[in-house]
Amino acid sequence: MGVNFVILPSARLAAGQDTGEGRAFELFFKRTLDILAASLGILLIFPVCLIVALAVKLDSPGPVFYAQERVGINRRRRPTGNPPDNDRRKADCFGRPFTIYKFRSMVTDAERSTGPVWASACDSRVTRVGKFLRHSRLDETPQLWNVLRGEMSLVGPRP
Repeated sequence: MGVNFVILPSARLAAGQDTGEGRAFELFFKRTLDILAASLGILLIFPVCLIVALAVKLDSPGPVFYAQERVGINRRRRPTGNPPDNDRRKADCFGRPFTIYKFRSMVTDAERSTGPVWASACDSRVTRVGKFLRHSRLDETPQLWNVLRGEMSLVGPRP
């Protein structure tokens, strides 16, 4: 009565043994899953997005969407030390930049007077609708478009 071990492709990848054919299949499967899930999500959430867009527009002047450049595929970190100017976003290098979209949850040009700062729980720059959007995570739904375009994935680290 012996014990048999089976090594699955994902286990080989976790162990650092990249098998070209297995990796290609996993990437194809992951991208297919991203396309199907993002398409279904966009179709199901579209009526809610229309209501959210209207609420954002009525709550405060400015655009409905917030766009920010992020670093995506092939993202690597600088090997040592703190990022210049203590800006975490500048620590990402060698990746492909893309524009991420969200429903706007802050007043327009929120960083004009303060510069870039982390949002806090009692941040006065967050609008009334924005507070609800952040709590419910509805402000993140436009990112399904980024997933559909192949700039983000539903599985894996956030950019």
